[in-house]
Amino acid sequence: MKRFYTLLFATALTAAVNVTAADDIKLKLADSKVTPGQGVSSDLAGYNDGEEKIFFYAPGTAEWTFKVADDGEYTLLIKASCDPAQGMNAKFKVTLDGKAVGEEVTLTSEGEKEYKVVAKLKKGENKLGITFTNDVYKEGEYDRNLYLHGVTVKK
Repeated sequence: MKRFYTLLFATALTAAVNVTAADDIKLKLADSKVTPGQGVSSDLAGYNDGEEKIFFYAPGTAEWTFKVADDGEYTLLIKASCDPAQGMNAKFKVTLDGKAVGEEVTLTSEGEKEYKVVAKLKKGENKLGITFTNDVYKEGEYDRNLYLHGVTVKK
């Protein structure tokens, strides 16, 4: 009987750990809706399936719709990298349901790195947007670009 309770406890503990891990929502990059900025060609912003990343060679926005179980404060973990230009890295803004969240984020390195944005989400469906804001390009001289490698919503 003692073995039964030990097994039952271990199963319950494992289930509790899995529930905690299930609270994280990993948004699929391939499922995003990528919209180039006004007047920008559609081939300058999109999802690169071979490299599994979203690219912005010009201004644009990536959007996802997702659901959360409870109202509350969440952390958005945005994994990004960039091609700097004119001594400056790429910047992006985050919106939820069309409203700005926090300050504009400036990448602190060219390499892939995780950036945190804290947001209050409402139970049910939410719409997240990430917009590349400081594109600059001069043919043969410089070209600032932004790449998104992952987006996770954590409770």
